[in-house]
Amino acid sequence: MTRQPHTRSGLTITGTDGEFSVRAQRLDTYRIHIGDGLSGQIGTLLKPLAGDLAAPRIVILADAGVLHHLPAIAEAAGSAGVPVACVTVAAGEASKSGEGLIRAWEQLHQLGATRRTLLVALGGGAICDLVTTAAATFMRGLPYALIPTTLVAQLDAAIGGKGGIDYQETKNLIGAFHHPAAVFIDPALTRTLPICHLRNGIAEAIKVAIIADPDLFATIEAAAGELSASQLTGIIKGAVAAKLGLLAADPFEQRDLRRLLNLGHCIGHPLEAATGYLMPHGEAVAAGIAVATVIGHAAGACASPERDRILAVLAAHGLPTTIDPGLDEAIWQRLDAIRRIRNGPLNLVIPQRPGNCVILPDIDRPAFDNALRELRARRRGPQ
Repeated sequence: MTRQPHTRSGLTITGTDGEFSVRAQRLDTYRIHIGDGLSGQIGTLLKPLAGDLAAPRIVILADAGVLHHLPAIAEAAGSAGVPVACVTVAAGEASKSGEGLIRAWEQLHQLGATRRTLLVALGGGAICDLVTTAAATFMRGLPYALIPTTLVAQLDAAIGGKGGIDYQETKNLIGAFHHPAAVFIDPALTRTLPICHLRNGIAEAIKVAIIADPDLFATIEAAAGELSASQLTGIIKGAVAAKLGLLAADPFEQRDLRRLLNLGHCIGHPLEAATGYLMPHGEAVAAGIAVATVIGHAAGACASPERDRILAVLAAHGLPTTIDPGLDEAIWQRLDAIRRIRNGPLNLVIPQRPGNCVILPDIDRPAFDNALRELRARRRGPQ
């Protein structure tokens, strides 16, 4: 059976001598596979993919924190019928740096990677972001696949084709849009993770549910506590579907920088940076959602019952709903970098209710400080 190529492109050229109108088109086609135990089928799934790409080699770039998964994945990839090489990348956000990207280029060059070498990222969100960026830039573009091993990566970094590295204390300041050849999401890979990592992923699911899926929000709300395997797989499928729906209208962020998917990120990204990236991404996003919710309530966009419901579901899943007072000033200063990235105003996404959000163009310092004070008072409870 003839399969469609992963990427098709072309130019449409009109005009006369001295002036041409050029329309460049690119169509990327790929599949996101989701299934419990899917990692055991990696060889079966990679074989046709490597064949379609005419890949001479597979290079697996593995997060050092998930090396216990690497032997099985490498063995399965070997059954695809092409040589497999493995590269270990330092775990955590530190690998998402200019130095980390250069190191990845050097390793690919030393391995003799070509334009058709298939890269495979194995690990959390940092390695997914790094490999996406490396694949976009090395030899002007290599095919790649993602095997995210953390819940937050399965719901965020592996979806949407965005890569990024941190620069000058600003998260994802350098990066590219470069869609994968495939994504393989296996909820079973998250079962060896500490509970804190699962909470980080649930924060991403809560985020997209608040934006676009009230039914998913209700499911997460009812599942507070320990999740069963079937509950987790269902939440992953629902959250991935919701995120893809939100990306569909503008996948390259060309038409509008006021994106609802930034819910929690305006505050969350500066919070991560202010902690030296010691605070996990999901926890920072959760705190950012809490701040945005309280700001939205103060602005009259979010009714009290909806504010309380959103804050309660974050707390029920063990996620933070406030911020260390010592970080306030650093966060506020870093909001200026977000304004630059978004071409002027902050464009703060605020929830109205689960399934519906609106954009508040910007906030001033009193609104920011008042929200933090309210959240801290709520945490302390009645005096």
